[in-house]
Amino acid sequence: MGTLLILKFFSVFVFVICLMLLLAFIIKKSGFAGLAPARASRRRLKIVEYLPVDHKHRLVLVRRDNREHLLLLGHESETVVETGIVPQTGEDGDTVVPISRDPRNVKI
Repeated sequence: MGTLLILKFFSVFVFVICLMLLLAFIIKKSGFAGLAPARASRRRLKIVEYLPVDHKHRLVLVRRDNREHLLLLGHESETVVETGIVPQTGEDGDTVVPISRDPRNVKI
C-alpha cells in the first residue's frame, strides 16, 4: 500500500508541474508577458559595461539619455569618476566600445 501511495503522489506532482508549465506557456503566447519588453525600450537608464576592480569595488559605465557616466561602486561608497561621456558610434549607428590590450597587462 505504501508504494502505491508514493506512486500516486509523484504522478499528481508531475501533473501539477505540467499544468504550471502549460499555464506559463499560454501566458507567454497570449502577450501578457510581452508587456515588460515594451516598457523596457522606453527606459532611459542602462548599464553598458562593468568591470570588477577588486573584491569590494567595481567600475560601472551607465548610459542615460545618450550620455554615459563612469561610476566606482563599493560596498560602502559610490564615486562618480567621469560624467557626460558621449558614446562613440560606428558607421551603422551602433555604439562602438574600443578594446585596447596593453601587452604589459597580459598574464601568461
